[in-house]
Amino acid sequence: MSIGLFHTRLNVSSSLLGAPVLTLDLLVDTANKKVSGVASIFQSTYPPLNFRARVWGEYSEAKLTADTENHIILTLDGSPSGPNSNIAQTFDLRGILGADWDSGFADYKYYDQDHWTTVRHAAVSQATAHNQRVEHPSHAHPLYAVAVQQAQASGDLAQLKAVVSQGEQQLASSGALRSALEQLQAEIARLEAR
Repeated sequence: MSIGLFHTRLNVSSSLLGAPVLTLDLLVDTANKKVSGVASIFQSTYPPLNFRARVWGEYSEAKLTADTENHIILTLDGSPSGPNSNIAQTFDLRGILGADWDSGFADYKYYDQDHWTTVRHAAVSQATAHNQRVEHPSHAHPLYAVAVQQAQASGDLAQLKAVVSQGEQQLASSGALRSALEQLQAEIARLEAR
């Protein structure tokens, strides 16, 4: 697993024909073991459903038996406007995923049309390539913008240099990313000149 931030997009569905399909579009912060993003539930059969919530939560790594690999225990809560609003919670998920975040099972519930609906033991899988918005759907892409912004806001030049160095090591092979890293290096030079 990469260190830092990465994006993943997961589908959660049961094997029942016409059952709702949950899509989780998540940003995973491995340093703090936090997760945030959007949950969308779609069902084309009657009654049609188009549910959406902002989600947040955390995860932990656990070894279920002595001779198995680590698993991810994922816990998410959600509401229409995020964790800091006064709007009541409308989404809840508890799941067990493989260490690579690409398979597993989850139970979730959502509040729609004045009642809670619960879906048990739904299969979790990576979203298919045509649903992905990233170039390489099977590869987690580290994202450093939040870490850079935090380092800039705190004025911690050493932290900013460390984030840029980590980005250089992992991402320097891409032309567009190389350009972004050059801009970050220019920002470091500007901060050092102050």
